[in-house]
Amino acid sequence: MKPVIKSMAGRSFKDVELFLGNGFVRDAIFEELPFKSGHTRDHDNWNISSIEMDNRAEAALLWSRITDDEIAVDAIAISDRARKAGLDIELLKQGIMKWAELKTSKVSLVLLETKAERLINTLKSCGFIYEAMSWSAQTDGINSVKFSKKLVYGIISQSEILTFLAGLFSSWGYETRVGSESLFYRSKAIYQNPFLFPSWHKISRQGPKLIVTPPARPLEAIELETLLFPLMIRGNNEKPLLVTIDKKRAPAMIELPQPQHRYNNLFARDDSRTRQLSGNLVYSFPTGFQEIRQGLPALFYVNSVGAVGEARISSWSFEDPGTLCKALYSDEKFDSEHVREHVGLSGPRAGKVLVLRYEFYKVFRRPVQLDQMKAHDKDFNPQRQRSISWDFFQAISRTGNN
Repeated sequence: MKPVIKSMAGRSFKDVELFLGNGFVRDAIFEELPFKSGHTRDHDNWNISSIEMDNRAEAALLWSRITDDEIAVDAIAISDRARKAGLDIELLKQGIMKWAELKTSKVSLVLLETKAERLINTLKSCGFIYEAMSWSAQTDGINSVKFSKKLVYGIISQSEILTFLAGLFSSWGYETRVGSESLFYRSKAIYQNPFLFPSWHKISRQGPKLIVTPPARPLEAIELETLLFPLMIRGNNEKPLLVTIDKKRAPAMIELPQPQHRYNNLFARDDSRTRQLSGNLVYSFPTGFQEIRQGLPALFYVNSVGAVGEARISSWSFEDPGTLCKALYSDEKFDSEHVREHVGLSGPRAGKVLVLRYEFYKVFRRPVQLDQMKAHDKDFNPQRQRSISWDFFQAISRTGNN
């Protein structure tokens, strides 16, 4: 059985207990609360996301809003089974997407130092950064560690990155110096702890690339997009991808918008959700695509339905259909004959299909139909195009999410 993610918002402590059921995750969540949260059992605005495997919670995230602009993660628990399956990262990404929907600017998380060691790589891979350590008053006490994630909204171009980073670093308490093609930064000396000495770091523009020193290495757009999600960076000669899917195969390959039943249930609550985690993989013809990179946004279009959602590309490859079908044989959503219909017929990619893996998939509230899309671009043709303009992507995203 595939993992299932469940979420619930604005509920009581008793609801949370029932939601999690019994087991390691429930016990671990409640063990953390007295240490980290100022809330009591009377608090009635808990938000929780969990991932179940075989009808048992294996990972959970409990959080609440401090202000309209800030979220506190009150507790997090991940079983070894979930960690081995990579569901620790998936759990945090689902949380990040929800926080982005709320237009949150900051998410903070405090962990006991002993627990932070197990979670630090997971947190970093999702854009959390170390903010501070609070040591115990007792010499044999346990320190706590605070991590934070900043969420930035909108799109910036490659040429704007240095100016953008100068403002960001200043807001983090760094000292900055900005040149025409470079940015120098370091922690302000006044904030340095004893026996630590600030040194200058540099980000410079060298042709189309940005180089960070020390050590000398390229600064990739995906690094900033991960750190500051949902920020998008518009690279030179880059355009969002358009992924077109057959209507017949779409329900098995991707989550689709659900019909809006306004009067379906007078007492139904719309603050809970259950869905199955998919493999986050689609395939397409290998021709017509130009620049593809990790983090590039993609718009998903289903024939005779319309645009149904958006995501970020996590990886891509050109694969032999036989190899792909063999690897995915156990996944019922892949039809081997349908895969073979998408191979390239000529050129260097003849006999190959383009495989796109994606993350941060956000299904639209309602499909954006073809006539609505043509209102933004009269020449739009989903059967011929493989990419779209940034303005068009943003317009369709706004339409689908409103």
